[in-house]
Amino acid sequence: MINETFLNHLKPVELEFIQAFIYKLTSDKITLDTTNSENIESTVSHCPHCGSFHFVKNGFNKKHRQKYLCRNCGKIFSDTTNTIFSHTRSHYHTWTTFIACELNQMTLEQEVVATGKSKTTCFHMRHKLYAAIGAHIRNTPLKGIVKIDSTFTGINLKGMKAKNMPRISKVRGKSKTDANHKHKRGINSHKVCIVTAIDEWDTMLFEIAGNGAESTEKYQKYVERFDKDCTIVSDGKQAILEFASNNQFQKDTIRPKPNQKNYTSRNGNSLGEVNQLHQEFKQMIKHYHGVSIRHLQHYLDWLVFRKQMKYQIKAEARKTKAYMLAMKGSVSFVTKDICSFELPIDVFTLYQN
Repeated sequence: MINETFLNHLKPVELEFIQAFIYKLTSDKITLDTTNSENIESTVSHCPHCGSFHFVKNGFNKKHRQKYLCRNCGKIFSDTTNTIFSHTRSHYHTWTTFIACELNQMTLEQEVVATGKSKTTCFHMRHKLYAAIGAHIRNTPLKGIVKIDSTFTGINLKGMKAKNMPRISKVRGKSKTDANHKHKRGINSHKVCIVTAIDEWDTMLFEIAGNGAESTEKYQKYVERFDKDCTIVSDGKQAILEFASNNQFQKDTIRPKPNQKNYTSRNGNSLGEVNQLHQEFKQMIKHYHGVSIRHLQHYLDWLVFRKQMKYQIKAEARKTKAYMLAMKGSVSFVTKDICSFELPIDVFTLYQN
């Protein structure tokens, strides 16, 4: 097996020979016509719809890929079903170019120029990519010292048709406060609460927990992501302290002193990484001119993934690494469903109250 130990024992001339051989091999195999199917395992182990192992071969599709028929649910599938390559004609080079654009936070208009695809196609590719990556980053537990807090953003109904809106469109600009609707202190219920947690290994939790102010119940939704022996670092909010106490987590609280700014706990921990992630989130919202609440979680997942890639992978290898992870991710929707995703919060009931 070729690994780092094996390569370290080779002589310089042998390494140079291997490098030249690999360069020639990649030039021959990776061309503009290279398809994504060449990177996927042709063998299928189970039905992607129901997970059954009872399936049979069922002819070939137009691309001469083997089709299968599940004896359990009766659905037909292939090796690309429920992947980012399902129902797409984009080749390998197009996908890697697109992923590189996404890693550099390019807009859809810029991606159209880079890939040669339409704006709609780039939009569909974006959400397939985000969904596939999101499946990977949500399974890792938070261990050790976990810094936790929440951030808030407004409910954005971008892309929703007027006939489906839960409220009338808002007028741009500032308006005078009505005497019957005076400004109240605290977090408005029309704000989206996003729970944030980062551990000492840079594993991150960044998910929509609901609307309104943070609460113990919002944090409790993600208790399974926390290791039982972790230490919760917070700024002393009651909801977080109750969450830690209810689950018997150790607490390390940052308590500010009167007339003195104190940004660290007794053990020297701070919320700097969490605050930085919140700042990057606000910059992302501004960069994309707002993100629809319908798709916000996908953007949060991609933001976390990009940040982790910067910590762990060299710049020149990020595109390939992202492609390999996305290739293995599960995408259970088709393009026509992207604009009809279920909303993470019930905005219709919210605006009626």
